[in-house]
Amino acid sequence: AKPNSRSLHAGQRLRDADSEDKSTMSSGVLCADECLKEFEDMKIRNAYQYIVFKITDDKKSIVIDVKGEPGASFEDFTSKLPDGGCRYAVLDVEINTKSGATTNKLIFIAWSDDNASVKPKMLYASSKDALKKTLSGINEEYQATDRGDLDLTEIKKKAGSV
Repeated sequence: AKPNSRSLHAGQRLRDADSEDKSTMSSGVLCADECLKEFEDMKIRNAYQYIVFKITDDKKSIVIDVKGEPGASFEDFTSKLPDGGCRYAVLDVEINTKSGATTNKLIFIAWSDDNASVKPKMLYASSKDALKKTLSGINEEYQATDRGDLDLTEIKKKAGSV
């Protein structure tokens, strides 16, 4: 029997969607190559305490906004998240494990200030997942919508601290 060309076409579309470049966001925003390179340096070489990412003004790509040197304070990190704006970040936090040891974990933080306008909040929300896929090895995400949410103890708990 001859294969149904419609189902073959649909199957082809499925394969195309599966092979889609994972650096492309659902919003059409692309993740710049530097994001993965610097993240890998952070993950493997402990090069940074945090990396803050932003979407460019032309709304076409995600780039690094600022990087924190190893040992940078939590207050230094939170000062880089703009009032009335949105950002993504990866933060290196020290957590206490159930066995009593301490270890470091990377946690993804989505900053979307309640006072930001709706358009950037929607753009950041729709672009987040593909960035997270690009930055492999991060399992936990913490969402903050006001300064009170930026609580190091709560972030550590979300990262797995006991």
